[in-house]
Amino acid sequence: MKKDVTICFRTNEELKHTLEKIAEVERRSLSSIIENILHGQVKDKVELKGTKKERRRYQRKDVSLPAFIYKQEAKESTLQTGIVVSISLGGIRISIPQEYEVVNDAEFDTIFSIPNEKAPVKMRCAIRRIIEGGDSTKELGADFIDGDFPSYQKLHRYLA
Repeated sequence: MKKDVTICFRTNEELKHTLEKIAEVERRSLSSIIENILHGQVKDKVELKGTKKERRRYQRKDVSLPAFIYKQEAKESTLQTGIVVSISLGGIRISIPQEYEVVNDAEFDTIFSIPNEKAPVKMRCAIRRIIEGGDSTKELGADFIDGDFPSYQKLHRYLA
């Protein structure tokens, strides 16, 4: 990559020394360390080749966690198994059987287990996207709209 631009900025002594220590440990120049940090921040917020901004508020984590989903207000029992495919503090993407009936903006409850946690996470979700999968599955993209405090704590610890 051609580097033909110089950027100067002011900082405090503590930050300068911290960056110098990082550079020394990684055996890189101070300039290279700063560039990598800035590059990481930009990559998180904006695609470098375009101006498309990241719309998600929370970082997503790809997972494979067993789950149950159910519609609480349904007249009959609608418990269904699924697999959590990705998760963030703001929502979930879950793979479910094709025949399970859902519509956009509908709400459902989910229960899933996080590794190294004894009690499951329970969340209320609103469907934002339905992605048709193969012959036997489809994926739901959903926002978390309610959950108990311990569930949010477990989720936060897992995603940290």
